[in-house]
Amino acid sequence: MFELYQVGLAFVAVFLGVIAWAGASWLKKSKAQDLELATPEYIEFSNVGTNGFYVATTFADLPLNRVSAHGLGFAGKAFLDVSDRGVRVHRIGERSFRIDSSALIDLRRTSGVIDKVVEKDGLLSLRWKLGVTELETHLRFANSKSRDEIAHDVSKLIVGVK
Repeated sequence: MFELYQVGLAFVAVFLGVIAWAGASWLKKSKAQDLELATPEYIEFSNVGTNGFYVATTFADLPLNRVSAHGLGFAGKAFLDVSDRGVRVHRIGERSFRIDSSALIDLRRTSGVIDKVVEKDGLLSLRWKLGVTELETHLRFANSKSRDEIAHDVSKLIVGVK
């Protein structure tokens, strides 16, 4: 007959096995995407810009498929600034990157992506090209005024978006 501690140990072993499997799957997916996707233009971190939240980057036509390559897989606090050269995403604790203005394709307001659902039009989704692959970077801001200002500035960079 099993003792209670043996059942507990078995549960802990299974739990740790599931976590190890999930971690290995994430690494395998990330390495495959690293080979498939071009490398984004990394920039130095700066806390200049509009305070916001980097939610995720997904494949443009697969909104439930998170890009985990090149460090793009982790959500977190960020600062955004827009210039005529493009959009700079300064991420706290992760690599910061720039989306060149020539790579920007579209700008949308959405309410949800992968594991984040917010109020109507609470996310700003930037569609852009990384090499030959179209991606969408999803951002959230502390207030609608900040979101609207960033949307206005980004829309001026995208040909055909008013």
